[in-house]
Amino acid sequence: MNHQRIKSPHILLAAFLVLAAAFATRAQTTTTPPGEPQDKAAAQPAPTPNLQQQLNLTPDQIQKWRELNRELRPQEVAGQLKVREARRALTEAMESPTPNEDLIKQRAKDLADAQSAMTQLQALRQARVLQILTPEQRIKLKEIREHAREQAQELKRQQQQMGNGLNQRQQLKRPNAPGLTPVQRKAVRQQQTQAPKQKR
Repeated sequence: MNHQRIKSPHILLAAFLVLAAAFATRAQTTTTPPGEPQDKAAAQPAPTPNLQQQLNLTPDQIQKWRELNRELRPQEVAGQLKVREARRALTEAMESPTPNEDLIKQRAKDLADAQSAMTQLQALRQARVLQILTPEQRIKLKEIREHAREQAQELKRQQQQMGNGLNQRQQLKRPNAPGLTPVQRKAVRQQQTQAPKQKR
């Protein structure tokens, strides 16, 4: 029960972070020049040409976007690391051979605090990005996000359908003996072959 309560916010946060990460990724250059360290490239992010065109960003807006990323990126990396470590610590506490409920509660609180800090940071980023944009660009950005959300939902639906189709095919392969072990199926086959012999 506790595990389900903890997992539910994870799903919501994951969905939020995926959208925020997709937005942030669009706001950063995707290639690193040869020989350049990854950190330096991350310190100089800019909107992708595609997003620049879609939002019709000015050079001043692009510069402000870069400064915003330079300021917040280290905090985001540290926050993501903290969330991962808190999740790992909670898992270890829950899976311990001798679980300590007080420790589990503390680890769950630590994870919730780390996730809350990330949510606040992402909200701050979004608010500052919106300050950079004009009202028309905000509307366009909202449309881009909604389109990305619809695509993500469609992809999830397709994956579920593929999973359901695979399960149905697996069930069709074994219609005569669902849930039987190989030994049980062998015993059933032997009984079926012996039955005609006994009738003779």
